[in-house]
Amino acid sequence: MSSDRRIALFADLHSNLEAFDACLEHAQEHGATEFVFLGDLVGYNADPVAVIEKVAELVDKNKAVALMGNHDEAVFKDHSTRMNAHAWAAIQWTRNQLSDQHVSFLKELPLIHKDEDICYVHSSASKPENWSYVDSGLAAWHCAEAAGTTYTFVGHVHDSTVYYQSSVGKLVQFHPHPGEPVPISRHRRWVSVTGSMGQPRDGNPAAAYALFQPDEESITFHRVDYDHYKAAEKIHKAGLPDDLANRLLTGK
Repeated sequence: MSSDRRIALFADLHSNLEAFDACLEHAQEHGATEFVFLGDLVGYNADPVAVIEKVAELVDKNKAVALMGNHDEAVFKDHSTRMNAHAWAAIQWTRNQLSDQHVSFLKELPLIHKDEDICYVHSSASKPENWSYVDSGLAAWHCAEAAGTTYTFVGHVHDSTVYYQSSVGKLVQFHPHPGEPVPISRHRRWVSVTGSMGQPRDGNPAAAYALFQPDEESITFHRVDYDHYKAAEKIHKAGLPDDLANRLLTGK
């Protein structure tokens, strides 16, 4: 295993091509050699076709692993009772943009993927098909127990967070600072929530992703500025709900 292995973690892209392009370029500039897409390729924003095709190309070249998120599943399953009105409106719009080939790609995405002592999943490794949120120490503990790995990386929650195993076994929450490497040594278990690339919700409109260096035992959470005004304008032009454009502009 090469000592400079760097894995870019992209979660909740949500059809945001501008954010995707900016983060992909940033990750490559920072030496990313592998890419993992932690689900929710589609939903909310206006470029589902372009995003799916770019992800599929990376997967085809064996440069990336992609997982299924709940918005991806909603393209071919009825999630109308599990989503708010704006989210469901975006899914219905998205369905009309996709070809059978695009839908087949989403259908074939796995819910969970393990690579040696690393687990990747959109929601929680504990019953990933239920789409539960890793939003507390207890939820992180259930996720880590189900994964059975040292490292677990998840999406779904649109805010970057790290949970680490304390001396008494509990998982404790930590909020990382963008650009500052977080040491994540193998002697304890970790659950890392990447944050959303395509629709941040922490008051900062910059796209979020993380760069994991397994041999260095560190992870760095990045925020990348992108043309969120252009992405928001595309939402308006597509006739999607105005609130979805406003979320990109405010990061909330």
